[in-house]
Amino acid sequence: MAVIKNVILDWSGTLVNDFLPVVQATNDIFVRYGKPPMTPDEFRQKFRLPFVEFYREYLPEATMVELEHHYHSSFKLLQTSIDMLPDAREFLEYCNEHGMPMYLLSTIHHEHYEVQAERLGIKHYFKKAYVEAFDKRKTILHLLAEHDLDPHETIFIGDMVHDIETAHHGGVVSCGVLTGYDPLEKLKGANPELLFRRLSHVIAHFERHKREPEAKPIATVGALIYNKAGDVLMVRTHKWSNLWGIPGGKIQARETSEEALRRETLEETGLELEDIRFAMVQDCILPPEFYKRAHFLLLNYTAVATHTNVVLNDEAEEHRWLPLEEAAQLPLNTPTRTLVDYVRSHSH
Repeated sequence: MAVIKNVILDWSGTLVNDFLPVVQATNDIFVRYGKPPMTPDEFRQKFRLPFVEFYREYLPEATMVELEHHYHSSFKLLQTSIDMLPDAREFLEYCNEHGMPMYLLSTIHHEHYEVQAERLGIKHYFKKAYVEAFDKRKTILHLLAEHDLDPHETIFIGDMVHDIETAHHGGVVSCGVLTGYDPLEKLKGANPELLFRRLSHVIAHFERHKREPEAKPIATVGALIYNKAGDVLMVRTHKWSNLWGIPGGKIQARETSEEALRRETLEETGLELEDIRFAMVQDCILPPEFYKRAHFLLLNYTAVATHTNVVLNDEAEEHRWLPLEEAAQLPLNTPTRTLVDYVRSHSH
């Protein structure tokens, strides 16, 4: 694990103790719609993020506009009692003193954040606050790109399964704390890389891992994907300076390279592959077009898509199917240029 240089923090249950006011505001909604209120223990077991899914299950008859209006009306009267969790201010000060920029990533309503953060005197600690992030998975990639953060040097600390899933989605270090909403068994089920009882234990972890470990190459896979008509798929992504390239990503533990290729392609494009053929290996050392410092070992393949209905995830901006010769005329990132030139020279 790399030395942590950047910190992303959740708000509720990680920095502030707002559990009981949130339970009360939620129960006010339940009672309004004729539903029995939840006990705190029931709420811990049943509540989840994104909260749209939670309300869809327990109050399907209500619209989100109605629910948000009722919730905020109740919560703004209850938030005056909210205080910081033990060690939270110490943690913020530690990161500030050690030059670790902090970013807030939370579902909290911006007005509630402004009121609480101003009263607690902690707004100045955050380089930027990303609030009303109702699905944090959709926000974390933007956060990383906007501030040019290396995911391997960035940690996301939160108290809920959704925080851990968001960290996994962003490729950052996932860290759970047991000071908030989700109990131990739920957090463990999300497989966080780190799990601590409280923020002071995170500080202790930082102190134990101050030395920079030796960087190692990252094994990745990617494919030049053809459709049945013989055109190839090109995708454009901000990670590669908005240049065109091919789908691909890291090989995970206990995963073969072909399994990784199928998984990454499905995640990034919605495509399933057949006729997978190995093409070449590339050493990609500190590529200048990539958004952060990295050393990749690229396993490149060719493959055929079973259909052409591309559904991009949030890593890419656009895609094109086009003949190989036309693809070669696009502004390609260097590894893709190398692969395309290799395939063109070996296709006769």
